[in-house]
Amino acid sequence: MSTTTTPERLRVERPDGTSFHLTLRPAAEDAPAVLVVPAMGLGSRYYLRLLAALEAAGVSGAATELRGHEEGGEPAGRRRDFGYADLVDDLDRAVTALSARLPGAPIHLLGHSLGGQLAAVEAAARPERLAGLIHVASGTPYWRVFSPRMLAMTQVVPLIARVLGHFPGDRFGFAGREARTQMTDWARLARTGRFVFGRPRRDHGRAMGSTALPVLSVSLEGDELAPPASVDDLAGRFPSRCVERVHLDPVALGYDQVDHLRWARHPGVVVPTLTGWLDRLHPRA
Repeated sequence: MSTTTTPERLRVERPDGTSFHLTLRPAAEDAPAVLVVPAMGLGSRYYLRLLAALEAAGVSGAATELRGHEEGGEPAGRRRDFGYADLVDDLDRAVTALSARLPGAPIHLLGHSLGGQLAAVEAAARPERLAGLIHVASGTPYWRVFSPRMLAMTQVVPLIARVLGHFPGDRFGFAGREARTQMTDWARLARTGRFVFGRPRRDHGRAMGSTALPVLSVSLEGDELAPPASVDDLAGRFPSRCVERVHLDPVALGYDQVDHLRWARHPGVVVPTLTGWLDRLHPRA
């Protein structure tokens, strides 16, 4: 299947008058669809090679933009603050838009890093809208599955964000320019291990334990930002009978330049695992 055509761009409106886009490479009309939820600080264009590889494998691939990282949009700052609740609301709108564009296609969320946390919350809140959940290089930052050093580092982040009005991740070599409430929510997850956020605050993680969606959880050898224990912690929030857990070694697969982020630029590392799982969920005649 050719992937030389320009990807589609779907505009999604928010109630406040702002908008974001989905980038889409549709496959056959009845093909399963995968909606990529980016890692912290990444734009949807980072995943263009992954979308092309999915399309070539007969899967409709789409990627959404994260708030604050929209092309041409206003970045996070004192005038523009948001948290996990807003990011999940955007993801819900993205699912609605993709469902309208691909009516009848089974939709699966693919969360990368922070995107996996958002996808887990969305899947647990509205499982009837989805056919499955995929995590690649995505876990929790909960310090007990990392180290006390992780606890100290994560709790400094929201303090910096509060002083500056945003977290300048690009200056620290971690993430991008991120909203202060988002980083406060992230730090709370790192400290408590609980998905507690929003106004009023509530524990959005409670529903994960009774969510019977199929889950594919993929970790990568050598990934220091999503080590196996962190990935296991996120996958373990869902019923074990629903989870397929896979650990891949990029070097053994012939990819020696792959890390927490760059796997998306070398999709051959993960696409065979993804499409194999999708084929088992949706056998083709």
